[in-house]
Amino acid sequence: MGVGDVLFELFAGLGDQGILVCIFLLFMLDALLIPTLPELFFILAIGANNSLTFAGEVLLFGFLGEMAGVFLLYTVVCKTGLPKRVDKALKKYINFLVVSDEKVMLINRIAPMVPFVGAFMAAMRKRWDVRKCIFWLIVGYVIKYGFIMLMGHSMISFFDTGTSRTVMLIAILIVIGVSAVVSYKRSKKYATESPEEEE
Repeated sequence: MGVGDVLFELFAGLGDQGILVCIFLLFMLDALLIPTLPELFFILAIGANNSLTFAGEVLLFGFLGEMAGVFLLYTVVCKTGLPKRVDKALKKYINFLVVSDEKVMLINRIAPMVPFVGAFMAAMRKRWDVRKCIFWLIVGYVIKYGFIMLMGHSMISFFDTGTSRTVMLIAILIVIGVSAVVSYKRSKKYATESPEEEE
């Protein structure tokens, strides 16, 4: 049982407010160092209450949680810094990507090539404009999770809750799977084309 399962079981019984707190924590932890598959729990949260208003609240709390995690990590890395070797490897990796400026935050929504976004933002802060990073983070979040929210709510309207939730979970798993494959292939290509420099 993962962290997401534990939190969802813990808070889901507390009603809508508990679910919103759970979504906030799941997105915050995912933005830090603990993968929680927030897409899965996002759709589970929407399925717990069929109202569009609640779906909008889930969308908002997920965003707030993610931003809290991103900026907490950003602040920590800005203050403590990264080991020189890690910092150099990170910047080399960013330069390898097809998009190597702030727009990588948007591309990352489709193919998650940049984990721990806050740390990348801190390491690249001399080259990147943090405000632009925030802008693309917001755009990517609204497009991705807004689409999931609307699709989930539409399916609930046409199917019973159990069926619509199953369909959406399958769709989300497919998206996660495809994203993981793309990320893996790009990572292997990077490892092949950019062998580690000798000390």
